Amino acid sequence: MKRSFPILILLLAGTPPFLFAAESKPIWKWVSANEYYMILPAAQDLNISGDGTESVKPWGFGLRAVGNETFSRTGGLQLQSIKVDSNSTGKNTFYLLELLLGMEYMTPKVQGKPLRYTASAFADLGLADTTLYAAPVISAGLLYTTDEYADTPTGLTFDIFYRLTDIDLDNVGGGKAGTLKSALGFKIGYIFEGFWTSKSN
Repeated sequence: MKRSFPILILLLAGTPPFLFAAESKPIWKWVSANEYYMILPAAQDLNISGDGTESVKPWGFGLRAVGNETFSRTGGLQLQSIKVDSNSTGKNTFYLLELLLGMEYMTPKVQGKPLRYTASAFADLGLADTTLYAAPVISAGLLYTTDEYADTPTGLTFDIFYRLTDIDLDNVGGGKAGTLKSALGFKIGYIFEGFWTSKSN
């Protein structure tokens, strides 16, 4: 007990001030926001082992955390559905469950100018059937702010994204392997104010 007491004092000394109500106001304020979006169908090439190339149109939806700084960390989850119809696979649908982690740039808020621009870079960590994969994704988009006085960026979004590498998949239907080629995609969404806020007192 005697040895643990000095350690406890050191830990308390290093505890962030916002954990103590009696301490001074925090310098930083972080307000979360959440984007709900839909991935629009856009043609992509799927190379099927032994059966040439098919054109597929993935679609899906996702949820992403959005920061309120010019540069913010961001991340989210998305699910894509891909239908395949070929001689070797027959009619089949497979899914991509993806975790996105990265950084986002957003132009500063300017009163009287509701349109803001965004750019992002993500690591896409995904699972398709039994296949684990990782791919870099870049994105550029627009945010139309519906409440210019809100602390958080809220409003309609439109983004163009590009997956920079191919994805090798063990099963795209009928036991066939395939490769989903790098491709361009589009998504639309809406950013809502987050569920909790940590502000200065």
